[in-house]
Amino acid sequence: MTLSTQISARSKRGFTLIELLVVIAIIAILIALLLPAVQQAREAARRSTCKNSLKQIGLALHNYHNAHRSYPPGYIARGVVNTDLSSAETGSGFAWGVMILPFIDQAPLYNQLDLNLDCTVSPNIDLADEALPICRCASDPNQGIFLVSDGSNNYRLSSANFVGIFGYGNLTMTPGNPAEKGIMYRNSNVKVRDLTDGASTTIVVGERSYQHQFVGSGSAVQADSTWYAAIPGVVRPAGMAMASMMEGQASLILGHVGQGGTMTMHHPPNTTNHIANFSSKHVGGAHFLLGDGRVRFLSENMNYETFRYLGTIADGNVLGEF
Repeated sequence: MTLSTQISARSKRGFTLIELLVVIAIIAILIALLLPAVQQAREAARRSTCKNSLKQIGLALHNYHNAHRSYPPGYIARGVVNTDLSSAETGSGFAWGVMILPFIDQAPLYNQLDLNLDCTVSPNIDLADEALPICRCASDPNQGIFLVSDGSNNYRLSSANFVGIFGYGNLTMTPGNPAEKGIMYRNSNVKVRDLTDGASTTIVVGERSYQHQFVGSGSAVQADSTWYAAIPGVVRPAGMAMASMMEGQASLILGHVGQGGTMTMHHPPNTTNHIANFSSKHVGGAHFLLGDGRVRFLSENMNYETFRYLGTIADGNVLGEF
C-alpha cells in the first residue's frame, strides 16, 4: 500500500455522535423557526378564503334583492305576529340561507326542497345536513354535523359559520320585532331603501364560531349555526352567567349586536360566551359583510357603540372610522 493510499484510508471516517446531535439540533431549530411562518401563511390563506366566501354571499344577497325586491327574511314562521315569542312559532322555519341557494350555485339543492312544507319533514329534513363549503370558515375546526332537539325529535344540521344580522334585541323574546332592526329577523322584508344609515355602514352577515369560550374557566359553550332553518321548538343553553338561561331557534341562523333589559348584553365580537353574538377562530376579531358588498374584519377591541350602530339599519347615528 502506498503512502497516499494510507493517508486516504485514514481520512475516510463517519460522523461522531456529537456531530450528529449538533446537526439534528440545528435542523430542529430551523423547523421551530419556520413553523410559525408556515402557520401564519396558512391562516392568512384561510382568512382570505373566508373573506371571499362572504363576498360571494354578499353578491347572492344582492342578486336575491334584484329578483325579489327585498332581502330574504331572516327565517319564515307561519301564524305569528311580529310581537309573538319564539315559542309561538310553527313551520316552515326555513332560513335566509335557503333563500339564496339558487344564487350560490346550489339550485339543484334548492329544487329538492319543498318550501310549502315544514323544514322538519321529508324530503326537506333529509337535506338539512348537506355540507355547503361556502358557508364555512376554514379556520373553524367544526366542519361537520351538529344535533339539536325540539324536545321530541333530534335533527342533524350542517354546520355553518355565517349568520344574519338581527339588530339590537332579544332573539328569543322578540324574534320578529327587534328593538332596533337589523337586516334580517323573523318574517323580515327589508329593502335597500330601508337602510337609511347607509349600506356602507350597515353589516348584513357576520361570522360565528361553533364554540364560545371567551370568558370564565368553565366548559366551552356550543354556539353552532346552520344555513338551513330556525327549527321550531329548539332551545339551547344561552352561554350566559345564569346556567338556566336558554336561547330559541333564531340563534341557529341569526346573531344580534346586543340586547337591553334585565339581561343586558353589550359586547363586540369575540368577547362573550353568549351564543347569539359573533365570533371567529381568527385572531383578534371576525369578518362581517357590509350592505355595499364589502367585507371588513372588525376588531374584538372596537368600540361597542360603533359595533351596535353598524348592526342596525336606521338608528340615525353618524359613524366614524371602524
